[in-house]
Amino acid sequence: MCIEHLCIVVRNITCARAVDIVLVLDQSSSIVIETFDNWDVQVLGFAKRIAGSFLIGRHQTQIGLVKFSDEIEIVFHLNTYGDRQSVLDAIGNVDISGGDTNIAAALRTAREMMFTEQNGSRPEVPKILILLTDGTANIELTNTLPEADLTKAANITIYTVGVTHKVDENQLRVVASIPDYFFFASDFTQLSNVVGQVVENSCRGAPTYPTTTTTNTTTIFTATLTMPTTSTTTTAATTSTATTIPMTTTTTTRSTTATARGM
Repeated sequence: MCIEHLCIVVRNITCARAVDIVLVLDQSSSIVIETFDNWDVQVLGFAKRIAGSFLIGRHQTQIGLVKFSDEIEIVFHLNTYGDRQSVLDAIGNVDISGGDTNIAAALRTAREMMFTEQNGSRPEVPKILILLTDGTANIELTNTLPEADLTKAANITIYTVGVTHKVDENQLRVVASIPDYFFFASDFTQLSNVVGQVVENSCRGAPTYPTTTTTNTTTIFTATLTMPTTSTTTTAATTSTATTIPMTTTTTTRSTTATARGM
């Protein structure tokens, strides 16, 4: 798939289960200090690989997206797009605004505004938040862990992905629902290596999307055909029917013959 200068191969669908997933992407300025490919190719590529690994639909997996720096921006809600291609196209068009890093506000926004029934969240399926950052929280720092706790208390599972050694690994392990739900990439090009682990964990425990089985029943009817018995009179009847001489003509001939005999 190619969108402008972004070309990326999306992974095949590996999870056919129903999940509500909100991707929370750090868009702080540090991501693109070296190159904008870190955002355009690597970060968005990571998001597209995650989304592309699930069946997308109103009764399947739904994807929402938030990007954060010192301000929080909701890109699209869980119920905005109802098919896989629309979600992938929308992710490919997300730009980066830059700024600082406010993880607390990102968690709060996802919990209070994304995971709501009004915006598509479904009470009967797992709620998963996948947060990616390349640094440490430098705004609302003291609120980071309390907001993580409130998010977990709302029955939302948090996965954290840290990129580069500038991240606070200990903080991200605590923010995650369990320490094993923290994943690390040494640089942006290594993000693709953690996709499989994130998808596998996100898919585990989610309900399987019900499939419809159609049963075709074939009924065989047996018919017995009885042929009528042919009698000797059949030939005569057939001969009479097949003759080209009308019956009236025959009668006339016989009448003429009788007159001759009487003379």
